[in-house]
Parts: sequence; structure tokens; C-alpha cells
Amino acid sequence: MLHESNCLLPLGSSATVNPGGAISLTVTEKATPVASYTPYFVSITKALKQSFPLGNNPWCTLAVAQTALQLAIHGLPLRFLPQDEEELFPYIRQAILNNKATPVLSARYLNPNGDSQSTKQATSVVVTVDLQHVSALTWGVFIHSQKRKVELAFSTKRTSQCRKCWRYRQAHQLCPTTHPRCPICALHHTRACHRCQNPKSPMSGNNKPVASCCPTSPPHCCNCGNDYTATFKECPA
Repeated sequence: MLHESNCLLPLGSSATVNPGGAISLTVTEKATPVASYTPYFVSITKALKQSFPLGNNPWCTLAVAQTALQLAIHGLPLRFLPQDEEELFPYIRQAILNNKATPVLSARYLNPNGDSQSTKQATSVVVTVDLQHVSALTWGVFIHSQKRKVELAFSTKRTSQCRKCWRYRQAHQLCPTTHPRCPICALHHTRACHRCQNPKSPMSGNNKPVASCCPTSPPHCCNCGNDYTATFKECPA
């Protein structure tokens, strides 16, 4: 398709298919940015649909894959860090280059609230790095003569709910809860395992997870304890 379109970019690429059926195309010419092929994404997808029709589950339009990840560096002493975020990036970039020779694309405070920082001794900084450099940093990085813990950073907001314990402002990937909690009844099982104990439950609540299907299975919020599910938008929590 690229050849017929008189594409002047390198035509070499490799294709892989993951277990879910998604195709990944990788450009073999590393000096050519993948984004250069963006004008051809629709045409490539159309060619895929014609060559490999999938019926009711058609191919989605190709998109540029993520090429960078955010990592959180914990336990950095505040007394050595610049308060201004514009000064933070060159400071952290140089510190990591000195220790790991790994380039950093950006840096920011995990919690930019200056008032909360004034009451703490240490803080966390989120850096963005290319995927190829992630493994070099996740083993830890020495900054100010001490090894600092590094882990993947996950973004959350005030209304984000953990899909494991259903608490607010917590990423499920970092949830410390040992057992999952049900957002319907707050017991220790997943939502998918929730069942009504009434064999004659209306709405088939005994065969699938259904909230408030009958009095036998009342909802219970694990955040505030009231009689509704943990996803109820009027919950005071």
C-alpha cells in the first residue's frame, strides 16, 4: 500500500500480533520517526480490513504507540531540591545522567502543593523516560549518595477509584489491599463474583452481579457504609 501511494519514507517494517489479536507494526529504519507515517494510518488500516476482514469486530485505525513512560522517584530530600518546577527538570536530569547516563525527558513533583511540602522532609519526583531506558532506572538510582526507590507512576485524580478496594484517589496498580472488595456489597470478593443468595432473585441476581436485585442482597458502600454501591455518585466520600 505504501509503495502504491508513492510513499518516499522507508518501506521496511515488521508486524507482530499479540494474543488479543492486535497488530503492531514496527518501522525497521530507526532514524525515521514513526509519526512520519501518520498520514498513511487510515490507508494501512483499510488495507488490513480488505485483506483480513473481521466481521463485527473491525480493525481500529492505527495509532502511534506509547514510546515513553513516567517513573516516580521516592524519598528525595526536599532541602536539596529546587522549589521551582522549571528548575527541577535540569536538576534531576543532570543527577540521573551523572549516576545512570540515562536521559530524562521531563520532571515534575508528584505532589506540587507547596504547603504540604513544607511539612515533609522528603518528596517524590515523576520523570519521563524512553521505554528503552526504563529498566535501567527501575533498579533504583543514587541521588545525594543514597539509593532512591523508583517505580512506575500512575496518574490519579480526586474522583479516581481503585478497582481493587474502591477507595478514592488511588491507582489499583499500587493498592496495598490483600483481598479485593466488592463495590456492590463491600465483602471480600470481586464484583464479577457477586451473587444474590436468593435462588429466585429478580433480575437474575443469582446468576450474575446485580446491585439491589432484591432485599436478600442489599448494597453496601465500602467508603461510607451507606446502603448503596461504592460507585454511587452522591456518596459523601
